[in-house]
Amino acid sequence: MKKTGFYIIKDKFFDDMSDPYLKGNKAGNRPHYYCFEDSSAGIYWMIPLSSQIDKYRRIMEKKEKAGKTCDILHIVKLDDNRESAFLIQDMFPITEEYIEREYTIAGNHLMLTSEHTAREIEQKARKVMGMLKRGIKFTPTQPDVMAILEKLRGNG
Repeated sequence: MKKTGFYIIKDKFFDDMSDPYLKGNKAGNRPHYYCFEDSSAGIYWMIPLSSQIDKYRRIMEKKEKAGKTCDILHIVKLDDNRESAFLIQDMFPITEEYIEREYTIAGNHLMLTSEHTAREIEQKARKVMGMLKRGIKFTPTQPDVMAILEKLRGNG
């Protein structure tokens, strides 16, 4: 797997983890962004993407108006020339066996080519992950990523 690449995840992952709050696979059409590898080898943190830009832009603006930083979301124009919302609050761990394939456009693996943007997203994701590990919830419909992590490590 290539870091900063986009991937399609197998339905089996969503079946095996059976967390009602994982963002669905949308019939294999939802790309996920590979952000970084976990400290335990072989576990990768993926961030689901959404095309509902207006919805997430409103959430970000509301937070910023309240004087808060918005680390749970990131909106960026990708190389496919469309804006995508990175749902950092909904990121989750996964192992390579659950990766279906690379997410491609016209046969090319979609990658996040801006190093600056990749760093920004990773900084936000590491901050959010630190909060997740402390049990902080961002939304009532948040997947239990620590339980998924334990299951992937074979402890769950």
